[in-house]
Amino acid sequence: MTDKGLIDSNILVYAFDSSEKNKQEKAKKFLTEIMINKKGILSIQNLAEFHATVTKKINKPISKEESQQIIKELSDSFEILKYSEKTIINSINFENLYKTHFWDSLLASTMQENNVFLIYTENTKDFKKIPWIKAVNPV
Repeated sequence: MTDKGLIDSNILVYAFDSSEKNKQEKAKKFLTEIMINKKGILSIQNLAEFHATVTKKINKPISKEESQQIIKELSDSFEILKYSEKTIINSINFENLYKTHFWDSLLASTMQENNVFLIYTENTKDFKKIPWIKAVNPV
């Protein structure tokens, strides 16, 4: 078991969403600390969700080029977990078993395959449905 935690997409988004000043400040501080301590992990899914959100869904979207640069920097700074078709099949089982959304189940399945049992997320309510995951809100 690793003592590292997966950083959910919502924490990444807050770090770059200037319309949420209080959460932005907390998320930036958290990312800096976890980067220094080398205790954070990202999933390839987090990077894709981050891009889709910060370029279209926040009040003050950033450019695709800026998002691309941020993703390159995040990829250089954090271990990135990938998933396979086996992960997707397992996530469907999680979706049914724990009554979670597919995308949360996919993250949970990716975490389980990589022995990661801690997630940093604002969405603690849904991740707490999965008994072996510890969900912590850093913002």
